Amino acid sequence: MKPSLFNAKFFTLIFLLLFLSGFASAYVKDTVYLDTTALVEKKTRQLKKASFTLVPSNFVTQFAGSIGLISVGAGWDYGRKDQWGTEFMAGIVPRYDTDRAKVTLTLRQTYTPWSISLNERFAYQPLRTGLYINTMIGDQFWFDAPEKYPSNYYTFSTKLRFNAFIGQGIEYKIPSFSSYFEGIKFFYDIHTNDLMLISRIQNSYLKAQDYLGLSLGLKLQIRRR
Repeated sequence: MKPSLFNAKFFTLIFLLLFLSGFASAYVKDTVYLDTTALVEKKTRQLKKASFTLVPSNFVTQFAGSIGLISVGAGWDYGRKDQWGTEFMAGIVPRYDTDRAKVTLTLRQTYTPWSISLNERFAYQPLRTGLYINTMIGDQFWFDAPEKYPSNYYTFSTKLRFNAFIGQGIEYKIPSFSSYFEGIKFFYDIHTNDLMLISRIQNSYLKAQDYLGLSLGLKLQIRRR
């Protein structure tokens, strides 16, 4: 074999080996890059979903309802059709004939099984129901009666009330996609609590207005981007 021919084959073999080595390296890098990118995108989606879970999906305000004359708070909607809701609210009770105004705290669980579309902008919720727990801030309220009262004089806590409600709502969808809010919900509820319900059972002469109450509310739905 002539030296020039041998050298040509030798260099051709070296070139092919370098080419294949570079191709394999590039393939591995691209694969790692694609895997890393997919992992980052997955983590980003998970973090975004988690942030939506932590950030409230609505703000709510309510008039009356045994949780204060005016109450405000935030809520989280969830479920396949956002039929479940959890709300935390703070309310104010004016002083009226007492020495000072009072603050209430409320944790409410709602269930709205149906939402009927009336047109592109309005939807009707024929049923909303749920339970809520309410407490009054202040030393004059207690979970257990103070020792100055006879045993079993107060059988109910004056600091904690368990409530149930049933009502309806109507929603208006805001057409602007640039708005911070995507919809406004108006609702009303008829409610009662454990103390009023027991009073009704023990006193059959009580009328509906003695153990049932009416509340009106407004909920602002936050737009999910």
